[in-house]
Amino acid sequence: MAVPDRTEVRLELDPEDLRVLDGYVNATGKTRTDVIRQLIREWADRKLHEAIVICRVAGVNPAAPDAARRVLP
Repeated sequence: MAVPDRTEVRLELDPEDLRVLDGYVNATGKTRTDVIRQLIREWADRKLHEAIVICRVAGVNPAAPDAARRVLP
């Protein structure tokens, strides 16, 4: 059953990686979905932080119109 605020993603994994994932979910009682969602959430949080820091250090406002976005040398 689809959840309105979620998008389905499918992927193929190496058998070794899947065995590690399955071992982890068996040891913790979590589901594959819970683990993968957590991994993606943590990765996305790190990438967002990196982007914010880069924009601040570079003096760039990505929400500004194109002309205002450019930093003068």
